[in-house]
Amino acid sequence: MILPLIILALSATTAQARTLDLSKPDDVIRAEIRLGCAADPARPRISWMTGKLIARRQGEADKHIFDVQAMNTRACSTHEDKARGPGYRAVTREILVYLDPATGKILDRWQNPWTGETVDVITMFNDPVNMPEAKHARGPDGKPATWDGEMVNGFAVNSRTNSIFRDSPFGGDYQAFTGGKYAVMEVSAMTIPAAEWLDTAKPLPVRAVSSWTRISPWLPWMKMAGREGQTVLTSVWHTAADMNEVPEPLRTYVREQQPLYATAPPLDDTRPSVNSWMAMKKVIDGKKQ
Repeated sequence: MILPLIILALSATTAQARTLDLSKPDDVIRAEIRLGCAADPARPRISWMTGKLIARRQGEADKHIFDVQAMNTRACSTHEDKARGPGYRAVTREILVYLDPATGKILDRWQNPWTGETVDVITMFNDPVNMPEAKHARGPDGKPATWDGEMVNGFAVNSRTNSIFRDSPFGGDYQAFTGGKYAVMEVSAMTIPAAEWLDTAKPLPVRAVSSWTRISPWLPWMKMAGREGQTVLTSVWHTAADMNEVPEPLRTYVREQQPLYATAPPLDDTRPSVNSWMAMKKVIDGKKQ
């Protein structure tokens, strides 16, 4: 997923304002809800990103091939379980566009400098990216929820590294023998003003900032046909109060051409989640018909 894994937050009021205690499982969940959710999918929690996509090949200088912009919209239903405590389930949409670094315009065609071929640029549409089930203060096995970050000079800081190695949706049944696996590493670090986050009297949204780096194979639509190399996406994510804070040209593109992505899925959405390569395969397969 695009996100560097920023959790999004429900604007719910509390009976009495207080400071959440991240050593307590119930408050860990309440803090995640506060940081990461909105109650109404039509008025979702919005995060936006700007960054660069760098191409790396052995024996060559790194090449800045695209600028990128992305947006994530999320809403949450909240739950209370007698045994497992408070909980929530998030539903999400994501969109990512590729920009010409020289003009700043969203690309729909791109000339591959290694093959010379001009190819269609496939905008990333991940709809949905949903939690399969609610997360509670205590898991089905009774294990308590924990927060694994640290407090530094009034900021809550949390970093994660996620490595993925699995069959590619573009491969066949023999990837273990011939290669072509989907191999990705994502590295993120989130910084949150602790007082704004944990004091339930403070207004929402909580203004989190997160760096996100993704190291992955060539994007399938580049048609690199197994050539050596990889892409490195470096970016910074921000929390937005509303769509007006999303940068151009992504803001206008969503409003005028993809308004669905300004909303989150319905809270009861049961569709399975998709990732960017699954979504790309669907587009590419559709063009073959």
